[in-house]
Amino acid sequence: MDEVLTIGQLAQRAGIGVSTIRFYEQKGLIEGPPRNKSGYRLYPPKMVEKVRFIKNCRDLGFSLRTVADLLKLCYIEANAIDCASVQARIRKQHQAITEQYEVLNRQREKLEQLLTACPQEGGDQACDFIQVLLD
Repeated sequence: MDEVLTIGQLAQRAGIGVSTIRFYEQKGLIEGPPRNKSGYRLYPPKMVEKVRFIKNCRDLGFSLRTVADLLKLCYIEANAIDCASVQARIRKQHQAITEQYEVLNRQREKLEQLLTACPQEGGDQACDFIQVLLD
């Protein structure tokens, strides 16, 4: 009999939680595996690579829809991977992260203003942080 993995073994090898495996299955990112007589899910070892791929995409901030598209390109249409399509998705994600970075940077700068607007602890002077927030 070929090696199979339980959901716990798959999760451990892929470096994620069991609930994440179930979530990926629920969202259609991985196929529901066959079950043994006791009802346990039995995954093929090759599923580790696919789950890691999904995890790595999610770690880069790709949406579930984009991950599904990338899975289709890489696993279903593997013989005809369109690099331009993959690059377009990567560029789009890069732009989104750049925009998020700029927003976070502005927030950090505003917080630094708040820190300098407030007097040191224990002072009798009123804190001017509200005025900074109004600006």
